Amino acid sequence: MKRGIIALLVIVLLVGILGTTTYMARRQKHIDLDDATVGNTAGNLRGDGLFCEYNGTVYFSNAYDHGFLYSMNPDGSDIKKLNGVAAKYICAGGDYLFYYSGGSTGGHGLGYVLSRPGLYRSNLKGQKASAISDDLNTGMQLVGDYIYYQHYDNTEFSTFNKLAADKSEEIKLLEHEDIIDPACAVDGRIYYGSILKDHNLHVWDTRTDTESTVLEGSFANPTVIGDTVYFLDVNRNYRLCKESLSGGDVQVLTTERVDFYNVYDNVIFYQTSTGDNSALKRIYTDGTGEETIQDGVYNRINTTSVYTYFYAFNSDEIVYRVPTVGGSTVDTFPAAREVALAEQTKELKKKK
Repeated sequence: MKRGIIALLVIVLLVGILGTTTYMARRQKHIDLDDATVGNTAGNLRGDGLFCEYNGTVYFSNAYDHGFLYSMNPDGSDIKKLNGVAAKYICAGGDYLFYYSGGSTGGHGLGYVLSRPGLYRSNLKGQKASAISDDLNTGMQLVGDYIYYQHYDNTEFSTFNKLAADKSEEIKLLEHEDIIDPACAVDGRIYYGSILKDHNLHVWDTRTDTESTVLEGSFANPTVIGDTVYFLDVNRNYRLCKESLSGGDVQVLTTERVDFYNVYDNVIFYQTSTGDNSALKRIYTDGTGEETIQDGVYNRINTTSVYTYFYAFNSDEIVYRVPTVGGSTVDTFPAAREVALAEQTKELKKKK
């Protein structure tokens, strides 16, 4: 009799646990984002996605604090540390942030998360950060409620994958057919310059997961804004150009070879590749108003509505910024350094 009662209690307990687990799994996030959701701009993501402006807030990787995730107002005020995960390819959609971390090093204290390499999701306050994939990632974009990314490892080299924002499914879309940079997304379509097949402008339709050719030519790093595509023209020694998506004449915007660029509204920041005369420059999207922002070699150009941020090539030590529109005075983002120092001092005191 006792054995029967115990067995019955065990069964009831197991059913209860199973039911609770199932309920929690279902409750645990079906993330349903609008189909038109795009996590960040093409130019920012090609600059490692270190800054992302979303609904009046800029989320950023603070180079002065191990690359940990911070937030601020677009004018650089009200800087806050969100968590201790080193973040890049930052994307925002709905109530969530998505970002890739190569693993956190150098941190300590309660605000520090010993993160392994992978793709992370958190709320907009940086809380409840958790890894939703441990894939190595060389570029990603949030499109609708899926993250499209370029996976890399020493076995498969490079594959094009998509992962549901709620982590419910992961699908390998392309294996060796081409290398797709997912940075440029508009209305559910990812525009990219083919690398392995040709240099034409292609589009990946995320609604059907199929690709097609948009324009023939020699496109690298395309950015689509409205009915215009900006790109580096391979056949013109990587000069910055633009063309209508419906075809027509190519307009050459720069006289020099360009390594990196980022378009914001009606201005373009770009890094020239001219040896000792290399510089970060700014022009209007019609090709007029060329001005030098700073001499030298820079990359990781990230634009926001108020400031544009950039870094010296092969250096993470200093973040430079300049007004996106108007002024050309460059500073080293002192407020971010001050807040980072205060956070590090606070953590050291906790450790004692």
